[in-house]
Amino acid sequence: MFFMKNLMKYCSLRSALSLWFPLAGCFIALNHANATPDNFEFVATVNGFAISKGLFELNLQAAIAQGQKDTPQLRDAIKNELINRQLIAQEVVKQGLEQGIDLQDQITQLRQNLYLQAFIEDYLKKNPITNERLREEYDKQKQYLGNGSDSATQYKISQIVLKSESESIAVISRLQSGDSFAKVAKEVSLDAATKSQGGVLGWVSPQQLAPPIADVVGTLGKGAYSKVPIKISDAWVIMRVDDTRSAKIPNFEASKNQLKQAIIQQYLTETLKRLRESSRIVQ
Repeated sequence: MFFMKNLMKYCSLRSALSLWFPLAGCFIALNHANATPDNFEFVATVNGFAISKGLFELNLQAAIAQGQKDTPQLRDAIKNELINRQLIAQEVVKQGLEQGIDLQDQITQLRQNLYLQAFIEDYLKKNPITNERLREEYDKQKQYLGNGSDSATQYKISQIVLKSESESIAVISRLQSGDSFAKVAKEVSLDAATKSQGGVLGWVSPQQLAPPIADVVGTLGKGAYSKVPIKISDAWVIMRVDDTRSAKIPNFEASKNQLKQAIIQQYLTETLKRLRESSRIVQ
């Protein structure tokens, strides 16, 4: 979805570890094929390959962060899972299947993910998100979504994404001449994710959209489309509101996790804006 904000779930470093440590396990296994028990502390060996205590601890802490209790049974399960991974990794190498794996890109992505986690954890350590801060964010979002009421409007929207303003104006002329929005989207939209669906993005709340899009969508009635192209980054967009509905806003307690994510996302957005302005980026 071209303009949906990437509301990444970074509210807890440890909650995401279980997603990344399986990849980390493969990374260590495939890049330390000659590791021996003499190199570091280990919890087991598989055909002479040592499974490090550090890798074991990473997986253990990830499981504990997800609510599991630190028991001998859990430790045995994690150790056996690491042994199983190593057995598969060795079989992959034995069969020569690792040649089809782009390890360098995988390692780069893993490193960037871990850097991002460290960055967010440092922010949370220096700026603890208190209950008062969550309440402040809740009241702000409630006001934004439903003018302070307990319900908010959601929009079912469609889009046509183009590379220039002139193309967008030409498309608007086609729409005004009677061509259907879905037909034109299938023919000319640049967004591969929605093009085949006639531009349909589905149901969204305003805060899920980039501000310029949200501002326009909020002014459109059911069945209406934007008569002026909207500039977003290096693209031009025409939006259509297919339908609207009222949705109940969750109460404060039920919203805490999402509120924390929203606060972190705001911090990331502000940081990235500052970094982009002070950096030289060539595409």
